[in-house]
Formats: sequence, structure tokens, C-alpha cells
Amino acid sequence: MGGAKLFFTVFYSTVLIVSLVGTTLALENLSMTQAEKEKLDQFKEAVSKTTFPAEWMQQELTFVRYLRARDWDVRRAKSMLLETVAWWEENNMKDIHNEDWSNIEKDFPLHTDGVDKLGQPVMVLTFAEWELRQAAVQGRMDHVIRWFIKGFDDVHLKSFEYHKRGKTNGTQWNLIADMDKLSRQQHLCIQCLRFYTELAITFESRYPGAIDKIFVVNAPSIFRVILGLINPILSKSTLNAMQVLGTNKEEWGRAIYPHFAKDQLPENLGGRRNYSLVWNEIS
Repeated sequence: MGGAKLFFTVFYSTVLIVSLVGTTLALENLSMTQAEKEKLDQFKEAVSKTTFPAEWMQQELTFVRYLRARDWDVRRAKSMLLETVAWWEENNMKDIHNEDWSNIEKDFPLHTDGVDKLGQPVMVLTFAEWELRQAAVQGRMDHVIRWFIKGFDDVHLKSFEYHKRGKTNGTQWNLIADMDKLSRQQHLCIQCLRFYTELAITFESRYPGAIDKIFVVNAPSIFRVILGLINPILSKSTLNAMQVLGTNKEEWGRAIYPHFAKDQLPENLGGRRNYSLVWNEIS
């Protein structure tokens, strides 16, 4: 009888999480105990009167991610989500994709129209093209940081949209950063350092649990400076998702190519991706 009860509890919890987000997901998203299910119900009740400014915020998977980010403490998870709601409104996030980015996107290119082999979207950038010091000197750093947050939000929205369309079974996304030619002068100046810390804080506090895989390739030894800044900020799940790879193409190719087809990667990563002319287009 006890064995049957245990089987039912495990089965029920697994079916519950599948019903939240689709037919199958990464293993980490399939495990939820009965106690955690009860915490989720408490959380849903606690935020039931909240007006959410974005559809993804009121998804049950979002609730689960915020609970996990706060160790299933309902009060702290609610506070975290309400802070995100306030941040969203204070920063006018509803209009971020309609702003004029013409003076930024050429100098700081990033792309979000590729996918991995599971259909999950990926944000790709070649960091050598980003002259952060120049942005700081010109007083554009806040705008560049907002541009990168736009990238976060764009790929995040696409993950939910692809899932809604049945293109994917999950709602996580990926990041590939090519650190070839990372420069102390252009990327590690004193004024540049808040770029990394502010983005790490924004990601962990506003999009917890959203990342599936992070690949940092062609990382020189000075990348350790950036890691030293953001490691204390990043969650365990984010750190576990990150692979920092050196300049050996065979090495990072073995890590990346099993997950991404060549037509989803740019030439500098050994691919043949032709990026969309419409930056925010869902292809």
C-alpha cells in the first residue's frame, strides 16, 4: 500500500509539471515534489490579485522559477516577482522593442533569430565588435545596457511564443558569446565593469531559471576578470549552464555543434547563418 501511495505521489507531481509547460521538458523542470506543489498553490493564491504587465509573468512555469530562485519560500518569491513587476513598469519595458535602436544595433550587434536543435531560441554576439569603453566615454553605457536587456527580453518572449506555437516543449533559451579579441582597453575599463554586473543582476532577478545553455568561446585569460565580477551574482543553475571555452576551435566546436545546426550559427562560429534583416522577427 505504501509503495502504491509513493508511486501515485511521484506520478501526480510529474504529471502536474508536464501539464504546466507541455509534453516534455529538460529533466530539471520535470521534478516537483508534493510539498513543492503545495508551495506553488500558496504562491498562486498570494499573487492572485496582482495585475501583471506581461503575459509571461503570469505563467505557472514563471511562478515555479521564482519559487526555485528563492528556495520555495513563498513570501520571498512573491516579493521577487512584485519587484519585477515594478521594475518592468519603471523601465517602460512594454515599449522597449519599439524604441529607435538604429544608433546602437550597428555598433553593438547581437542576434536572437537562431534556435538550437530543440527549437529553443539563442542569443548570439561577437564581443570584439562591442566597444564598451567608447560607449562609456560617449555617455551611451546606459543605452547599451538597455539594448542588451532588450536582447534578454526578446529571446525570452520568443521562448514562450515558440512553446505556444508548439515549436518547442520548453521555454528556456541559450546564449553564445564569442570573446575573441577581448581587450582590456575596450572591454575591461573601469567604466565598463558595471555593464557586466548590471546585466548579471538583471538576468538573475528578472529572468530566473530562463537559461538552458551558455557558451563563452574564444575566451582569453583576461575573461577571468569578468567571471570574478559576475560569479557571486549568478545562481547555481546559471553557473551550471555555463561553459567557458578557450580559443581552440575543435574544443569549443565539440561543445557547441551537438546542440546547434550550422545554419543557426554565424561564420565566426563555423556556421552559415544569414541573420534576419528585421531584428525582432520571429522566423
